[in-house]
Amino acid sequence: MKRKEATTIRYAIRYAIMLILCLAVFLPNGIAYAEEGKYPMKVEIIDREQTKYDTPESTYAAMISSLITEDLDWYYETFTEESAVENNREYQEAGIDPRKKFDTVKGLKDIFIIDKIEYKSGIVLIIETHEQNGTIMQGPSTFVKEYNKWKVTNKFAGDENLWEYLDYIKPEEILSSTTIIRPNRWNLNWYNRIKEHIEEREWIKGFAERVCILCMIGNLKDNEGNSHSVEEIVPEKLLLNYLVHPQPWWFGQGEKIALIFDLREGRDLNKMRGFKNWHNENKFSKKYKGPVMLVKFNKFKAMETLSEMIPGEEYDIIVSGELKDGKRFKGSAKITIKGWEADHRRDWKYPDWLNSDRDTDNWWNKEKAFEDWWEKTRENHKR
Repeated sequence: MKRKEATTIRYAIRYAIMLILCLAVFLPNGIAYAEEGKYPMKVEIIDREQTKYDTPESTYAAMISSLITEDLDWYYETFTEESAVENNREYQEAGIDPRKKFDTVKGLKDIFIIDKIEYKSGIVLIIETHEQNGTIMQGPSTFVKEYNKWKVTNKFAGDENLWEYLDYIKPEEILSSTTIIRPNRWNLNWYNRIKEHIEEREWIKGFAERVCILCMIGNLKDNEGNSHSVEEIVPEKLLLNYLVHPQPWWFGQGEKIALIFDLREGRDLNKMRGFKNWHNENKFSKKYKGPVMLVKFNKFKAMETLSEMIPGEEYDIIVSGELKDGKRFKGSAKITIKGWEADHRRDWKYPDWLNSDRDTDNWWNKEKAFEDWWEKTRENHKR
């Protein structure tokens, strides 16, 4: 095989990997949302002046941003010197314009860093990208330190050990679900007030860490209409807007990530205080055939995943996950952002404004530890 043909093939393979690793559409401010340093986290576009190479995550954001902004010099700056030279040489030998790299970021929707692992002398970030047509791709991106800065490297490109992180999921392979979220009206003023003072007052932080929304998942179906049971779902893989992990249900000294009930039969409802009356007053359970999965997500963190919040506007909330056989599923539910009325009475010195949406009245927040804490907090501020 001629050298040029071999180089072209090698380029094609590496170009295909780039399609997996380097695709996204972003919002300002770099890396967004990471729960206590855990993954997943969303990657967002930055300006070149904001570039930092202090972590693999910040370098990855810079590399992606250079492609989005079509800055070839910046792109090569994110690589090690050796990898930048090698990358540029391969394009030249293959007779391909390096600016073709910019095409790899067109037509994409979101990108997430879903894990981080140590690998040999460097770090591997596991990247997951979501295309606008629903395709999901996953792959590794490798980094090493050079002159005390984290840079992208090609030195591990041929390692078969990293192939296990490659995945490609077509839209038609993703199961659908019927998904309902309650409450479906979220208060922007409530969120802004908490965000402003969450680090100043422990009782505000405590409430924000505890209060939850409810999600019901059911009617799992594949592209051919075949039904799947919610019992096949792996609870640990559930995510809201691909970012927020579930908030566990507490029963005595134990906890469960998710609960499964048959809403029509109503069995075991006595275990959940307030559920039966609430269920009897709602008709939406008729949408479900068979058991449903009940999951809680932190309300404040759920609102943090929205890039903008305009009172009166509706937003799609995605709840996704995996089945035990590795299949993916997702469902969406609409929520509305609201604001307080002009005559809304509030006294910021007391905690009652936190419960202005009556979150603690919802049965899924009626856990004894939460209720007891809330009453003590209110009583302490009355003195």
